[in-house]
Amino acid sequence: MTIATLRTLALLEGVSEAETVFGGRTKSWVQIAALWVDLRPLGHREAGDGATRPGLVERAEAEARTHAAAARGQRLKVGGEPWRVVAVTPARPKPGRMLLSLERIWP
Repeated sequence: MTIATLRTLALLEGVSEAETVFGGRTKSWVQIAALWVDLRPLGHREAGDGATRPGLVERAEAEARTHAAAARGQRLKVGGEPWRVVAVTPARPKPGRMLLSLERIWP
């Protein structure tokens, strides 16, 4: 695989927490990095806890150049759609690349 396969621009975002004027806390997403990725769908499954209507969990994998700030719990916005980062692993045998395991839930 060459760098030419990383064709989709995505935004890596993390949670920022701040105190409100009323003494509460608010959370918002802030951009950490812009990454060129190769997004590959991995399928989907139904998920539910029995008490609520099941949702559809879609899984995907994104390959990108290694970024030191990438971590589990962040989100990757691709084409305006947010994906939850489930895991970050080095892409073997490709030094300088990482794989982001992604999920998103459809109601």
